[in-house]
Amino acid sequence: MHVLKNNIVCAFVALMLCVFAGCAGSGNGSAAGQENLAAAKNAQFAGQAQDKQALLEQTFAGFIAGIQNGISADDMLEFLTDTSEYWLDTLDVHARLYTEAELDTCQFFEVYAILMYRLFEREHLWEVQEDKMLNLLLSKSGMVDKLTSLQLGPMKIKNDRGSVGLAKSPEVPIMLWEWDDSSWKLDLVETMPLITKGIESIAVKKNWSNKKLALYWVEKEYHMSYSRLDSSLFEPISF
Repeated sequence: MHVLKNNIVCAFVALMLCVFAGCAGSGNGSAAGQENLAAAKNAQFAGQAQDKQALLEQTFAGFIAGIQNGISADDMLEFLTDTSEYWLDTLDVHARLYTEAELDTCQFFEVYAILMYRLFEREHLWEVQEDKMLNLLLSKSGMVDKLTSLQLGPMKIKNDRGSVGLAKSPEVPIMLWEWDDSSWKLDLVETMPLITKGIESIAVKKNWSNKKLALYWVEKEYHMSYSRLDSSLFEPISF
């Protein structure tokens, strides 16, 4: 009887050891599987990041080439966010209609663009008849082109935002790009104040309004070419 009882106990113990061993093996397999899955996800994320980085660099190069080669307005708009396109259309209207008092509601880079727009209109400098504000800011020798002619640093990505800074201060962005699920788009609205930040420091030092600083900058650039670079540009002109 004791022998039988001992045999039953031994068999039970052996069975439990097998069960535990199987569970341990399963746990190790599960842990290994999780590690493999995590590694695969990390590799996939790294690959996606590399793809987005490469695409940002390609998009930026295409954008610069587009400016230099004078691509059509429709093609240039493909590089911009929807918000940027809407802002350009709105600024175009403001350039034609805003009074001096209304200019006080604008940021410096908007006032400067409006005064330049009015100067181009008055002096018949346009090379296009449509999308004038787009042409003013993004054509060859436009405000953005002057920026990109400088020595720039590497493109950087953080989440769904891409940026580029000057080579001498690459961590300080001066141009921002936005990922829209399949491509990179230039956020012109957020980029413009970064481009003009250095100029705006003059207004802070001299306690100037945005209008005065904008007019000063227009005079600085065109005083050898045109007259009446004065407060007459603050008011709408005959279009």
